[in-house]
Amino acid sequence: MFIQLHTYVKNITLMLLMILLASCATTRETTDNSLPQDIEIREEYGVDDDINSKFEQAVELIKQEQYKDAIVLLEEVTEQSKKHSAPYVNLGIAYLKLGKIEESEESLLKALKINPDHPVTNNELGMVYRKSGRFKEAKKVYEYVLTKYPFFLPARKNIGILCDLFMKDLVCAIEHYEAYLKIKTGDKNVKIWLKDLKQRAGVK
Repeated sequence: MFIQLHTYVKNITLMLLMILLASCATTRETTDNSLPQDIEIREEYGVDDDINSKFEQAVELIKQEQYKDAIVLLEEVTEQSKKHSAPYVNLGIAYLKLGKIEESEESLLKALKINPDHPVTNNELGMVYRKSGRFKEAKKVYEYVLTKYPFFLPARKNIGILCDLFMKDLVCAIEHYEAYLKIKTGDKNVKIWLKDLKQRAGVK
């Protein structure tokens, strides 16, 4: 899931953030990108045409999985405009795709300084923590997102997977899978995971 940057006091909304959601375990990936329509993130700072053009090029490069080239452009964007979280988030995602955990974390933390409550940024940071083995920190981040945005499904699913596969906390995993399925009722994979968990936990 990358973030679109809009020019001249336009809103950044989560309804536009539909691609490249970094998430989940090796064999479990979040593929559903539907998000609640009432989640909106505002960043009301002007952006000149040159910066916006570079940013859009970087977004296209991320779509094409050309992460190194995207990083070059995003670094230029962040040098010229430090008021938007979106370039930092996308930079964090690109670094994470290349396995550069420290660089990814640094970029995402810069994004959070600009917009501490942004659900996408926090969700990506949770992935960084999980991939670096900091499971308690990852859980804390996901829980924070869900206190602000209870219906933000990527974080709901990711915390379920974290509890399930990495923390071996069956109660936590069941709780979040069930909450996820109340909204995303057609997710067959999560239904299978939940059924397996309940069998192991002896829960009906």
